[in-house]
Amino acid sequence: MTTLCRRLVLLSIVDALTLLALGSAVLAQDQPPAPGPTAEHDLLKKDLGTWDATVRFWPQPDAEPLESKGVEQNELLPGGLWRVSHFEGDFGGTKFVGVGTFGYDPVEKKYIGTWVDSMSPYLMIVKSDYDAATETLTGTGEGRDLLTGKPSISKHISHYPDKDTRTFEIQMPGEDGKLRKVMDIEYKRRAE
Repeated sequence: MTTLCRRLVLLSIVDALTLLALGSAVLAQDQPPAPGPTAEHDLLKKDLGTWDATVRFWPQPDAEPLESKGVEQNELLPGGLWRVSHFEGDFGGTKFVGVGTFGYDPVEKKYIGTWVDSMSPYLMIVKSDYDAATETLTGTGEGRDLLTGKPSISKHISHYPDKDTRTFEIQMPGEDGKLRKVMDIEYKRRAE
């Protein structure tokens, strides 16, 4: 290859890289900035790590609770906008696995969560508000009744007594329409 040919090839490569850089800069200027975490997303960090769980479930209002143990692992996705939870435990002698996502919707101004698990074919969507004064997250879950498949509403309450303890409670309407506690979980953070 002649010297002239090499110079032309190098100039073509330099021109192509320059055009690519200019094009990228123009495109970046026309795009809104990528969303990033807000102050509300700091709440997602409270649950990070591995937690040992004690689960209590009340099948009937006056029944003694069924108790089981589990482990929950929580991590933030890159970008800090979503937390992913992976729960494993035992429910009446059957292995139980659940996966949840949790984030903050800046348009609705609500915390948004989803939940799926190995015992239900239905997706649960929870929308919540956080009270910083009481360190309590209270939300409404929308899903389907496991037995009938009909739409179902539940109340979800998370509380943070200290950095290594948290509690979670689900309330559902009873036959009289009044909310009753059907499940609670006490979480203790494992030392890392």
